[in-house]
Amino acid sequence: MANIPKFKNKDFLHKPVDFDLKKVYSIPFIENMIFMFTNYDKCRREVINYEKKRQTLMPNVKHPIHYKPEALALLRCHASNMQFEPVCLDAFNDARECLFQTEAQVRLCENELHLFEECIHNPVAFTEFLNLSTPHLAEPKVFSWLPSGYQNNYS
Repeated sequence: MANIPKFKNKDFLHKPVDFDLKKVYSIPFIENMIFMFTNYDKCRREVINYEKKRQTLMPNVKHPIHYKPEALALLRCHASNMQFEPVCLDAFNDARECLFQTEAQVRLCENELHLFEECIHNPVAFTEFLNLSTPHLAEPKVFSWLPSGYQNNYS
């Protein structure tokens, strides 16, 4: 029989949290992936603390109660940064459409994700960037640039 730990700690299961947990878990997968990509810079300290606490030199799995405060801090940071200015809506939609078309392959959508990330970090500069753009750049994007061997089931 495999050495699979059974986590049955009653204190761990039903403890209230001080942030909106539904905001993190009720969002669709692709949108959550976009926010995780953009929030990595904002929540870098929490990610590093969580990963350090989870690391072990032994083949055993650590009980989640040992890194629960770090996990909650990471979720709290992620939940508090899941909003953006209305000017970023087009960049968000482009990133979402690209991830949908490529079946959530982030490496194929890095340009769109970085554009949305820039908008989140500085919406005023992004607005100036949009005002300086040419009419050709303002047209909606068509994702016909997928690699030749890539199977696209949605177009």
